[in-house]
Formats: sequence, structure tokens, C-alpha cells
Amino acid sequence: MSINENDSRVRRTKKLIRQGLVELSRTKSVDKITVKELTDRVEINRGTFYLHYQDVYDLVDSIENELYDSFNNVISSVTSEQVLKHPIDVCELFCNHFHEQIDAYSMLLGQHGDAQFAYKIGELFNVKVFEIFNNIFQNMDKAKYDFAFTYCKFGLVGLVTCWFNEHPDWTPRQVAEMWFNITMLGLWGILGKEGKEVLRNVHNSN
Repeated sequence: MSINENDSRVRRTKKLIRQGLVELSRTKSVDKITVKELTDRVEINRGTFYLHYQDVYDLVDSIENELYDSFNNVISSVTSEQVLKHPIDVCELFCNHFHEQIDAYSMLLGQHGDAQFAYKIGELFNVKVFEIFNNIFQNMDKAKYDFAFTYCKFGLVGLVTCWFNEHPDWTPRQVAEMWFNITMLGLWGILGKEGKEVLRNVHNSN
């Protein structure tokens, strides 16, 4: 049976299913959630669920793929020039993305989430960070880059997780400013004189 993904009823049903998954994931790991639990939660029959997904794993994969593609689109839009001239605005761009998908990210990055997904998001971030670092700090030592990147990658996931779980009342702008300040202080200690001068100019522009 062919499903029209643009049909409003289909969109509502899929949204309902996904919301049910998010709610159940607050108390148990997604790999422990059954189709029956999920359909009972949102009050639909299992036949309706199977019109859209093969199983819960297929549902989770679908959510992760959509988030990954969306995050990739945001990352692809960022340039080194933007980072140098408007770094907090760039941080806010990312924070807005996470906040718009707060339920899905809370599920996948939370206590009962998917560590592999967090790694994939971090690796996607890695590619962009490497590109920007090479453009801004062209002679950066490889070991220093590795440390800086690891700090940025895991710091991002940790920051988002802390935001959603501990301080959900913070706005994307507030988190962006916090992220910028933490990153500035972290990078400041490992860069040479030339790199520190670049960061000083970035900081003064904000």
C-alpha cells in the first residue's frame, strides 16, 4: 500500500508516534520499547504503526537520519568568515537547530539515548571544525588540533545535554553565549601567539 507522506493525516500520525516514543524514552532505553507499548501509549492500532515503520528500530533510524541531515544542512551553511566576524551568531544558529528539535535530541542524547548517534553528530561536527581551523589557524600543530577538536566535539554534545536536562529555560542565545565563552577559554590555552591574537580579535568583535 502506497503512503502519501505529504498527507496531513499521515504527518499527524507520524508525529503522534514519535511523541509517544519520546515520552516512553524518558523512563527506559529506546531499545527496550516495544511496538505494543508505543501503540498503546498513543492509542493507535499496530497495523497503523506498520504502515509507516517496520519496527521501533526503523522508527528511531528515521528520526536520527532526519536530524543528521538537518544538522548537516546547518553546518554546511557556516563559513570561516562568519565564525571570525560573528561567532556567537554562529553558535546561536546551532543552538536554534537543537532547540527546534528539543524532544528528539533529548531522547537520543539523554540517559536512555543512542550513544552511536551522539558520536555521528560529533563526527559531522568534526569535519566542519577541521575545515574552519585549517582556514583560521593554518599552521596549527596536529596534536593541538586533535585535543582542541575533541574538546569541541564532546563539549557540544555535553552542552546540549546539560541544557535540555538541567536548564531547559535557557534561550538559544544564552546557551550560544555560554558556549562561545567556554570555547574561547578552552582554545586560548593551547594556541600559540598567532592563534591567540586571532582569538583576541574575535573576542573583541563581540
